[in-house]
Amino acid sequence: MRTSIPQIFEEVEKQTNKQDKIKVLRSYDNQILRAVLEINFLESYVLHLPEGAPPYKRVEQTPDGYSETNLYTEFRRIYIWLDPSSTLSKTRKEQLWIQMLEGLHWKEADLMNKVKDKKLTDLYKSVTYDLVYEAFPGMLPLKEKAKPAKKETKKDPLVH
Repeated sequence: MRTSIPQIFEEVEKQTNKQDKIKVLRSYDNQILRAVLEINFLESYVLHLPEGAPPYKRVEQTPDGYSETNLYTEFRRIYIWLDPSSTLSKTRKEQLWIQMLEGLHWKEADLMNKVKDKKLTDLYKSVTYDLVYEAFPGMLPLKEKAKPAKKETKKDPLVH
């Protein structure tokens, strides 16, 4: 059985130092893991759905690996929500999203709702932009550091 994306992130969370976290990410490197990370961290990827988790049947009793489907299978349909020129109505896109969530294990569904909103780090604190940037060089662009605001010097209104 293939290790699920949430299981990979849970293993990253268990590591105590950055190098071990990177090692875990690299050891499970695959196309779906990278796609999930890109959608979450790259502004150019937008899932055209409302923010937040939609109302759906979340079954927490299902053990890992025993849900109807998984992200490795369902990810082939991600284009439905990525394509802004899709002819599907907003309502239909939302229905398809809910159907996908209901087929996934609840941890994968939670993960996808966070990724959709670019809030993966809310769920897995260790999985940050910087960690992913270091684990997979070239996948994410170098993030510019915020420049400190220039101190404004007040000019004396009487001096010209």
